Amino acid sequence: MKNDESVEGYIETLAGRLHEFEQSTTTVDDQHVTVFHDRSLSLSKFGLVDTVFVVGTAETAYQARAFSEAAFEHGLSLKSKLPRGLGGNLVVYPIVVSETDLANWVQLYDPIHWSSFEFPVVIDPTEGTVDYYESTRLWGIIYYKGFRETAETTLKP
Repeated sequence: MKNDESVEGYIETLAGRLHEFEQSTTTVDDQHVTVFHDRSLSLSKFGLVDTVFVVGTAETAYQARAFSEAAFEHGLSLKSKLPRGLGGNLVVYPIVVSETDLANWVQLYDPIHWSSFEFPVVIDPTEGTVDYYESTRLWGIIYYKGFRETAETTLKP
């Protein structure tokens, strides 16, 4: 991304909104990223839920997909020891900060994982926009509404 200051400014804003989350930095998909992680008990998800936000950049749909997949894998490394589907749940928000129009990519990218979710979000901090997958699979109907609300209220610049 050309403007690292806009990425850093977005991360500062997000850190204020996610002040209860543990914040760290690491390398994901060969880039330095900021990670926000929280673990909480959720009755609606039937157990412990690890929620992970991974903030990185991409300029192409190919790079965005590779980053999203790598961010999900990093989220798996942070998940509780409880097995997925048996009390251990995971929601990963790969946040792609980019001034490139990646709305078409994110509208079509719908990864499926066992008892866990990868919900990529594309942020353009200069335009103040947030894009994400807007459709809902039948099995995810009780979850996707909350993912979209998080994207609009927590992640939007």
